[in-house]
Amino acid sequence: MIAENTSSTGLSVNQLTCERGYRELFNELSFELSPGEILHIKGENGTGKTSLLRILAGLALPVSGDVYFEGYNCRKYRSEYNEQIAFMGHKLGIKLELTPIENIHSYCEFSKPCTEQQILDVLEKVGLYGFEEMYCNQLSAGQKRRVAIAQAILSKAKLWILDEPFTSLDVIGIDYFLQVIQEHVNDGGMVLLTTHQDVTLENCTTRYLQLPSGELIN
Repeated sequence: MIAENTSSTGLSVNQLTCERGYRELFNELSFELSPGEILHIKGENGTGKTSLLRILAGLALPVSGDVYFEGYNCRKYRSEYNEQIAFMGHKLGIKLELTPIENIHSYCEFSKPCTEQQILDVLEKVGLYGFEEMYCNQLSAGQKRRVAIAQAILSKAKLWILDEPFTSLDVIGIDYFLQVIQEHVNDGGMVLLTTHQDVTLENCTTRYLQLPSGELIN
């Protein structure tokens, strides 16, 4: 039985084992992520990068092992953990029949309250000025991702879990999102992500976790 983790600052992953079908993806994987750090999950296709992120986001269960955040078991304190994380996966979690404003209003109801002006400000910041009231099914793939970025910013979540977050973004969008990530970790936030992009940022600690070996590279 895994003892309760006494860490009080960040994410602690203890001996996670994951299987897909009858195939083991990784075994007894352990690592920690502290405030102000980025952890870049690397590995070939099929090594379990997305599966790991889904486990950490509470969307899938491991065969064994535990995840702790700020000292508490995330499975036991599910609702408390949900308030601390923002997850961006291949499915962006936005409703295509709603506008960006409506999507963010709906998102804020389940995270942190935000005003109409805050929503308009962040939509302008992510490059969606003039598209605030268009239905999301009329937006490009990159613009839809910008809506998801705006949601993450307004969530005030401490831990961002990002699965290929730069997909469909143009060069300007990628540069902007990297700036957003840097601001988040400089404010004491944490980012755990998979991406083919280089996310080494100035004044940010970036570490790498190689799957399936579980080797942690500082």
